[in-house]
Formats: sequence, structure tokens, C-alpha cells
Amino acid sequence: MRLPPTPRPAAPGRPARPRPIRTAILSAVSALAMLVPTLVAPPAANAIPPQDLPAIGVDTGRFKLPIACTINFAGVLPVLWLPLDVDIQGVAPVQLGPGQEFWLTQGSGSITFPDWLTTLAPILGIDKADATVSDMSIGATNATPDAVNLAEDPITLTDIPVEPGEPLKVGLPAPGQDPFDVGPYTAPRNGKVTLGFNSAFAKVDLKSSAGFSLPITADCKPRGGNALLTIAVGGETGQPPAKIHGAPLNFPEPRSGELAGIINAPYQCTWNGQPHDVGIAVGADGIPLTVGTSGSFSFTNASGALTVPKETVNSLLDQGVRTVSGKVSELNLVVEGGTPQTLNVIPDQGVSIPATTLVRDQRLVVPLPADGTLTAGPFKPSPGSQNVRVMLGGAAAQLAFDGGAPTRATCGKPSPSVYLVDNPVT
Repeated sequence: MRLPPTPRPAAPGRPARPRPIRTAILSAVSALAMLVPTLVAPPAANAIPPQDLPAIGVDTGRFKLPIACTINFAGVLPVLWLPLDVDIQGVAPVQLGPGQEFWLTQGSGSITFPDWLTTLAPILGIDKADATVSDMSIGATNATPDAVNLAEDPITLTDIPVEPGEPLKVGLPAPGQDPFDVGPYTAPRNGKVTLGFNSAFAKVDLKSSAGFSLPITADCKPRGGNALLTIAVGGETGQPPAKIHGAPLNFPEPRSGELAGIINAPYQCTWNGQPHDVGIAVGADGIPLTVGTSGSFSFTNASGALTVPKETVNSLLDQGVRTVSGKVSELNLVVEGGTPQTLNVIPDQGVSIPATTLVRDQRLVVPLPADGTLTAGPFKPSPGSQNVRVMLGGAAAQLAFDGGAPTRATCGKPSPSVYLVDNPVT
């Protein structure tokens, strides 16, 4: 059967871009879209939980970056160089328009000091700590400004419990405060922007019940890879500010040097000769932030989801369609600076889309796969490359409406590109 043209709506909560084939960067109003009930094909273990799926065009992630801190005790004791970690999470758009204003929103972070630091606690009667963070800078290469210090107005935390022999975590924001909106930044006219950790400075006073304190300062810089995410710039000028609120952030704490994240990329897919806007999400954890010159990395615990916005669902219902089923046969990853250059992550047998009844005003979310996880890689640096960048490529599926004959659906590579990782070669 041939479907009449479907309007090209913006994804839920995202203002429409001037280009009809593009969905817009999510605005602050998009938080409301996450409250709309969602129709989900029968989920299974390891699929992206529907409540964790961000809106189309949104990147959510958590990163544990290795840093190096110069530690000074009481201003007179020897200065130490310590390898520590900074744990950062936040939300960003997956694409930017030329000159577009944007933020890293819902930001939070922490610096963890090693457990040996608190072994002095029982001896000195230390049971609490105060901390003042005066620098936590997030850089944005090729953007303006090139860095924003979210602690420009120093942030003070008081009476942090000190547990003997346990790591001491200094977390931001302070209790009772809202997460940070880091920005605004302004995108360049073209190319890409990479957000990363630049620096941190904290003063910690270990407080004794005897009435004295042991002040410690930590001046921290990145070591190894410090990139959080890379965002491509392209499309029409005049995009509205990208300041996203209400996205879910339910990631477990990664291991040092790894990230966990979910990207829901805007796609335009064509079936029966007509274009339709959808989202294809990819989520994974345990992804390394760097790759060695002779090393490799893989996505070993990945899953995905196909999102059909409620506007497209309503249009299909208006055309008389009641159920959708089929099979996804392609979801390609495109690699810059590494091999393989293209990789289809869908197994040879495909990933089934179970017959699902459409419900008006509810987006359709189909887990990919319905059971288990996907594996992609290994990706290896090409000789002389400085970064290995993995991007989402084209996709394809067979779709059947109301149990009819399958029709082929094809989805072009997102434009501008959508980066999954941008790993420095170390």
C-alpha cells in the first residue's frame, strides 16, 4: 500500500528547524515531552529502559575522567602529585547549527580523594570536612568562549562526613542546589565542538572534634583523554538556543577512563516514497575515553531503540494504519581515523520489530534488540591518526503495516554528523 505524505514534525519537545528534513535542537520546553506516556514494544533485559530514553536530538552521558592533582597539605607540608578521578554527567544536543547558542545542562560532578587520606581520621579525631571549589572549568574547542568555569562564584560544601579508610568525595552541586547549566557557548560557523574537562581547584578542610583543621588544596588538570563529547556543526543558521532540561540521567558510576551514555539521533527515513522523521538511539556503558596507538576499543554492552514521534504516529493513524511490525537489517557506524571504516552492527538475521499497536498521542519506542545487547568493534587507530571518531551512519529496515506486505525503509546518515565517541590516540 502507498501511504500519503506524512508531515515532517519536530521531535517531541523540539522546535522545528527551518529545513523540513531536520528535527530541531531540543529547547527547554522539551522537558514536558518526557512526561508524555510512551508506547513501547515489549521490552526485555538489556534494552534501553523507556524511562531512560532522551528525546530525539539529545545526548545524555556520564564520564569518569582520570586527572592529576597537585596536593598541598596545610601550605607547608610537601607537595604531592596524585592521580585522581573527576566524575561528570550532563546533557547536550547531538547537533548544532552555525553560530547556535548552547549549554551543557543538568551538570553535576565530583572529585574523589583516595582512602589513605582519611586513615588519619581516627588518630586526629577528624570526622567532617568543609570544601570550597573555586574552579571547575568545562572547555569547548572551537566555540566561544573556549571554557566556562561553573564555580566562578566559589561553591562551598560544609560538614561532609569523613569515614575512616573510605574515599572522600567532594561533589557538586552542593546539597539543595540545582544541577548546573554550563554555558552559554556559541558554536562556530562549521566543523565541530568538543566539550571537555579543563581544570579544577578545591580547598578541603579536614575538621577535628578537638577544634583544629587540616587544610588541603588540590589543583587538578586532565591526564590522558579529557573529552566529554563531540558535536558536529551544520545545517541552517538561526537555530534557537539549545538549553535542554528534563532529560533522564540514570547512569551508574563508570570506571576510571570510561563513559556511559545514550544518544537519540534524528533521522529521516523514507518508505513508500515518502519521508518520515524518526529517532534512532544508541546506548552503551564501559566505553573507553582513549585508545592506544596499537590498541583497540569496542562497544560490548550496547543497545538501541527506534523512536517514532507521536506526530508521525498520529499521521499513520489518520491514514488508517493500526499496527506496525518488521525487521531492522542495517545500522551502520562510520569511522574516521580508524578501521573498519564502516560497520553494520545489526546481526545477519536482523532485529525484529514485533507487531505493535499504535496509540494516538503516544510516541512509539521499539527496543533494538528486544533481547540481549549489540556488540560493535573492535575499532583500531589508523597509522598516524590522532583520534578515532565513531559516528552513526545509515540504517534500513523492512516495515509491514497492519500485517501487509513488507516495504523497505531506508534512513540516510544524519547531517550534520552524530558522534558516538571521539577518542584521542595516546
